[in-house]
Order: sequence, then structure tokens, then C-alpha cells
Amino acid sequence: MSAKLRIVGSGFKPDARGAGHVLGELQTAVMEILWGEPGLTVNEVEEKLQHHREIAHTTVLTTLDRMHRKGYLRREKCGKAFVYEPRYSREEFALGMTQEVLGALLDQFSESAISTFVDMVSEDSKALDQLETMLREKRKAIEKNRKK
Repeated sequence: MSAKLRIVGSGFKPDARGAGHVLGELQTAVMEILWGEPGLTVNEVEEKLQHHREIAHTTVLTTLDRMHRKGYLRREKCGKAFVYEPRYSREEFALGMTQEVLGALLDQFSESAISTFVDMVSEDSKALDQLETMLREKRKAIEKNRKK
């Protein structure tokens, strides 16, 4: 992720799962298809979507075009058709979404956001141990960089 990733866009849906936190149901389905099998044409994406829902070709075409314009997908002309693939891996997408949401919360509500995060993590001893380990490692890395 070289450039500043912009994933969240117009809204975050806390009750959703995965990419659905920031994408609608259809866009999430498209991302899941393309993460599983990048490099598909509109017709191929449509065929895979048809397994789960009735959908018009123009809807798939419009959705893929919008997702490309928003920066979620890359596309390349291959003959007469565009071939689409995710701009970001599933992991990069999740990391970018997390950075944007937490970054916005920390910018506006720093003390409350940190306090709430620690309270939530402390409910799971494994997660709390992981947080402590990560904090120690981060402090070591910061100290190491200061000495350079």
C-alpha cells in the first residue's frame, strides 16, 4: 500500500462483516469473487454472481465500473472486454479500512477511543497478551530508530 489508501468512503456499517463494513452487499460479493479469482471479465463475474442471485448484465457492468472509479478495482483491456482484479488484497483492504476508521476515531476522540479499545481487548486474555507483545515490540522499534 504505497499511496494513502482510501477505503471507507461515505460510511462504515458496524453490523456488517468483512468488506461489507464499507461496501454494499453487491460490491462485497464482487470483491469476494475477485479475491478468490482475480482477472475476470464482466461476463465471468456475472456468471459467478448468478449462482447466488438473479442479476442484470447492466447492473454488473455498472457496479464494476463504479468500483474501478472508486479505486477498489484495477482493470485492463483484453480484446473487447475489460479484465478486473482487486486493487488491494483482502489483507490490505482490511488493514486500510482499520487504519481509516481507527485513525478518524483517534483524531477526534483520542482518549475515549484508546480507553474503549483497551477495555474491549481486555475481555479476551489472548488479545490482551497480543496487545502487550505488540506494544513492547513497537517501543523497541521506536527506541532503535531514535538511536540511529
